[in-house]
Amino acid sequence: MNTNPGHSLDRKSDISIVGEGSSAGGVYGKVKTVGDSSFNGNLYCNQFKCTGTSVIYGSLEATDVKITGTLTLTERAASSDGQNDAVHISDLHAKAENMKVVGELYLSGDCQAENFKLNGSLTIAGMLSAEQMTLRIMGPSEVREMGGSIIYVKSGRAKLLNSLFTENQSILKVRIIEGDEIELENTEAEVVRGDTIKIGPGCRIGTVEYRSSLHIHPQSEVLLQSNRSLD
Repeated sequence: MNTNPGHSLDRKSDISIVGEGSSAGGVYGKVKTVGDSSFNGNLYCNQFKCTGTSVIYGSLEATDVKITGTLTLTERAASSDGQNDAVHISDLHAKAENMKVVGELYLSGDCQAENFKLNGSLTIAGMLSAEQMTLRIMGPSEVREMGGSIIYVKSGRAKLLNSLFTENQSILKVRIIEGDEIELENTEAEVVRGDTIKIGPGCRIGTVEYRSSLHIHPQSEVLLQSNRSLD
């Protein structure tokens, strides 16, 4: 995946925010934040590393993204007088070759990566696409659509705690999941399409369309299944 937005990143300066701080968007080499940070505008960099909480009022494009804490990508809200200081972004997105999140990810758009790993929770208003993705869900999560070659959704370490507090179970809710190799746990989806599909425990699926194989755990529910290899 080519994440270079047309800017040369090799000779760009690095930026580091420690504590509480903010910066304009722009083109950088390495971006490192520890604490609470915010960026006003699209951010392009080789590496983005956040430990703590970071808000980007725009899109993020990087080679490597590592989050330990919370990352939010959104448009800036209108001020109290009704004026909006930032330009609305019609194609807000996060794009990276490698993205690892330990914590929370909130994105008002699409997320695209070659390799995507999550230990925590996520809310993505658009599509999450990756060649390989592994999600260990540790909190209520929701994605509009998911697509990739290999898709694993597993229960995180919080599953024992969640069993004690059933109203706050770690469930991933998705409209459509499409991939080649798919394994799911604790997932609610309207449609799941793929070649080899394994529906693990805690799933509620409307329709499963598979080509090679389908396995359904007895503690999961699939309303309709279809073998597309027969078409």
